[in-house]
Amino acid sequence: MGTCLIAWGNPIPDTTKFDRSVHGRPFDLEEFIGTTVIDDILSPQNGTPQWVKTEELSSDTLYYGIGKSTESQEAADNDARLSFAQHVEVSVQSIATQQIEENKDRLDENYSYESLVSTNMNLRSIKITNRHISTDSTFYSLISYGKSTYHRLVTQEIQISLEANIRQQELEHQATEALRADSLRHKITMDSLALGRKQAVIDSLDHILKMEEARLRQDQDRVKLIKSQSAAFLKIKPRYQLIDVPTASTPRTWIYVSGRWNPDTEAIRQLKTGISIWLISAEANVWATESVIDQTDLMLKLQLLPERGEVYKVSLAFGWVDYLSAFSQANRARLQESGGHKKLISIVEDELKDPYAHASSFFVTGTVGIPQMNNHLSMYLDKRRISLANIWYPFPRNMGDAISIINQLDYISSEYYRNRFDDKIQWQFGIRIIAIPDRFATMISYEDHEVWMLNFEFQY
Repeated sequence: MGTCLIAWGNPIPDTTKFDRSVHGRPFDLEEFIGTTVIDDILSPQNGTPQWVKTEELSSDTLYYGIGKSTESQEAADNDARLSFAQHVEVSVQSIATQQIEENKDRLDENYSYESLVSTNMNLRSIKITNRHISTDSTFYSLISYGKSTYHRLVTQEIQISLEANIRQQELEHQATEALRADSLRHKITMDSLALGRKQAVIDSLDHILKMEEARLRQDQDRVKLIKSQSAAFLKIKPRYQLIDVPTASTPRTWIYVSGRWNPDTEAIRQLKTGISIWLISAEANVWATESVIDQTDLMLKLQLLPERGEVYKVSLAFGWVDYLSAFSQANRARLQESGGHKKLISIVEDELKDPYAHASSFFVTGTVGIPQMNNHLSMYLDKRRISLANIWYPFPRNMGDAISIINQLDYISSEYYRNRFDDKIQWQFGIRIIAIPDRFATMISYEDHEVWMLNFEFQY
């Protein structure tokens, strides 16, 4: 129904007594109203009540509700209840609004009249005051109550409902605050755990950072120590030649020439000449046995990495070599003739046109300095061989690279470059003496597992 206090519909079980836990105490309308009020205005006149004749009554002291039905007395009762509710609706709403205003400090901001009537505010003890059946079988019902008594009853019921609602709101607020407190405690606990984990990570990172700083300081101290102890060695640039293979270095002069001589046979073993410009060098080699030429090669080398590194300096070079590993029998006989070396150019042209053992190969060579050992380690690789060598400087502080000792280990895959014992693996040894830096040097070397050679190097 439209009112805030009365809810009408089909008859429902009498629940006049309110639950104490919700409304505070039992409530019965008759306790406040007593018996229904019947005054002279309701008394029948000539057998038919006045309220039946007019179907409208007004009184300054009573609330009326008149119901009418041609179907049944129950329908007329329900219609009377609906009429009564419509008459008291404004008064009940006014009383409820006033009570809400008086208690607004104890209620939620959004609490309203609709919030109040949503609670159990039905007055279930409203009773029919009078009934009448007309001669045409029309059923009439009347409800009437004193206004002051009804106002007092409604006010008390609203107050009881408001107190119940206020208590419920307080409990809800307490529960909400408890949940908030639990949530806040949980958040604080989780934040503390997260903060603890973050702090642990920070401490771990800080420890790692300190360890890394300590390691860097140790590395820096070690580098400084090595540089101070090996300052003389670090100034040495590795030589461009080992025993019989190149290193990754290039000559610091434009032109260089060298020759290898066998003191026992007094025969020339090798002649080489080359030019060097910046990082590029080119050279030609002629190899002989008992002064009879049996091998030649032409080499071009590019230094890709010219000595990079603060302590362990690294050099790397890449190149190409074209070689005649051996001459044909006919050309070998021509070379062995008297003055055969003068025919070398024409013999080489014949070999290139009709190759007997002509081939070419790319090569790579690298060098790294080990200052703690006063050593340069070197490696050379092409189709013919793999060579590993070290150059040791026994007196770097006093003499620099004036004296150096070379050890070279070779694995030779080409049969033409093996010694007469056909050794695939051979060790060679040499002592180099530089008389004039970048001008003249000599080397005594033990080669091919059988001979000592004397090598002269000239640079210009």
